[in-house]
Amino acid sequence: MTHQRIILLMSIFMTLMCKAQPLTIDDCMRYAVEHSTTVGKQRLSADDNQANYNEAVASLFPSLNANVGASTNFGRGIDPATNSYTNVTTFSNSYGVSLQMALFDGLRGINTMRAMNVARKKGLVDSQIAQDEVAMQTLSAYMDVVYYTEAVKIAKEQLEASRKTLEFTQRQFDLGLKTSTDVAEIESQEANYDYLLITEENNLALAYIKLREVMNYPQDQELQIVTDIDLEILPTATSEKALVDYALANNPRVAASRHFTEQQRLNLKRAKGSFLPSLYLYGGYNTSYFIDFDNKPAYDPFGTQFRNNRGGYIQLSLSIPIFNGLSIQSSSRRAKNAYHVAQLEQETVERAVESEVSQTWQEMQGYSKQYVQGDKKVRAAQLAYDGTEKKFENGLVSALDLHTAANTLLQAKSDKLRAYLQYIIKARMVDYYNGLPLIK
Repeated sequence: MTHQRIILLMSIFMTLMCKAQPLTIDDCMRYAVEHSTTVGKQRLSADDNQANYNEAVASLFPSLNANVGASTNFGRGIDPATNSYTNVTTFSNSYGVSLQMALFDGLRGINTMRAMNVARKKGLVDSQIAQDEVAMQTLSAYMDVVYYTEAVKIAKEQLEASRKTLEFTQRQFDLGLKTSTDVAEIESQEANYDYLLITEENNLALAYIKLREVMNYPQDQELQIVTDIDLEILPTATSEKALVDYALANNPRVAASRHFTEQQRLNLKRAKGSFLPSLYLYGGYNTSYFIDFDNKPAYDPFGTQFRNNRGGYIQLSLSIPIFNGLSIQSSSRRAKNAYHVAQLEQETVERAVESEVSQTWQEMQGYSKQYVQGDKKVRAAQLAYDGTEKKFENGLVSALDLHTAANTLLQAKSDKLRAYLQYIIKARMVDYYNGLPLIK
């Protein structure tokens, strides 16, 4: 069986598994992270940072190079033995090994290595940020699907109740107990709820499209999710202040901004190192071979020449910067500005995270209270609707009163559902800010 067939069978198997069992919130977030192109690109960028760090570390070691050269000359040329022009055919080749090592370079190499190490750590944090952002987008899109799934159910219930009321009103009209105005009003209500159902079904279809898009899930494949979500318990954070303090110390976005500031600080130190002298050590070892094909006996054999022509050298080179068109000064100035910009960006990120965490905490508390009150409103609205429906059947209230009671019940159910789902989202976010992973 070929490799392509194995991959195809595995893909079909995974597709069948997805169809066989609806995906939970965590399943969808995990799938989204694994198939996200944004996350994939960020991981490749992190690998580049690792390669840059390895290169910076290796640059601190001496560089060693070997070289081999060969040449042949024919016709009129210079005889190396007599240094006079003659018609000769010669062959020569050379062999050498050279070494270069920075004894002192203003600590530029060390600071480069340190900066690349910080960049490597930042790359790992950026990968985590990318995963978290994809998971958050998936969580939001997932909850939209859940909301519109329940909204469709609510709309169907209201439409079914309206149709039963219309049937009752039509029978009452036939008996002369209701007027044509009552029938027309109930027909209008049924049409409104029918329109509402169509709207919510369309919203549900759009929500599924958005969820597939966020997950990078094929649009032509069916996606089933678990819409029956149990209310989660209150997150582990003890207070808003404790949550904010933990987030400022451990949030990936804050960590990434601090890594970037440290990287710019090290880049500034590297730029300042260019003002200092540089001391390099050079060394080499080489040998050569030469022969005149027109006078071979005059030259030693290859092995003899290889041994006798050996030579080496050691060199120290000290470079002192005096004036180079202000390039060093300009580079240092730009590095200093970049460091200050990074500090300002870090402060901006910290304030944004602080505000975001506080807002999420307050929204969680608010949605928790709204859900409790929403549950009370639904029960009260249901009782009010049931009572109004009986009064309408007995001719004590108008169809408009029944329509108002039905709309109040519909709005109460919708508000409760929205508060319920928003609380779950905010509770998950609070846990995330408190150090727990988004994907459980």
